[in-house]
Amino acid sequence: METVAMYWESRIKTYGFQVVKNLSLYAYAFSAELWQRWKEVEADHNRFQLVCAQQGETGGLELILVCNPEQGRACARRIESVLAKTAGEPRVTSPVELIFFQGPHFGDRFGIADFTCRALEEQVDDLLAALFTSASIYLVFPKGAADKARDRLAAAFRVPR
Repeated sequence: METVAMYWESRIKTYGFQVVKNLSLYAYAFSAELWQRWKEVEADHNRFQLVCAQQGETGGLELILVCNPEQGRACARRIESVLAKTAGEPRVTSPVELIFFQGPHFGDRFGIADFTCRALEEQVDDLLAALFTSASIYLVFPKGAADKARDRLAAAFRVPR
């Protein structure tokens, strides 16, 4: 007989919330083959707050970059030169705000994404991008929404004093 253990707490612990403002979100759509050339873009010492990719509706990839506006413009020029305009024009949303946080047991229990979305209530409709990993959560909001979202999250999660 196998024993299965699960960590559960009524108020999920987190180490606190980090908010970064005045960022830009760049979204690119391109073929999966071009993804192999990403190292040429990244090797140019570009700095990002968040990079994620997912399969798009047409089978290609959608790449999302969140970075400061200056880095975003430099990265857009680098992507254009490396990928020879095959990535197309990015969809740019600026300014945006990022909240990210970690917790000691995020990977040991289910329901973290649901708990987060419930805490945000109607603000979940404002989300421009969200990334949930086994240990971290990244949420991108339009300008002016991060402080309210952080307050809602802080009221729901247990934050160390």
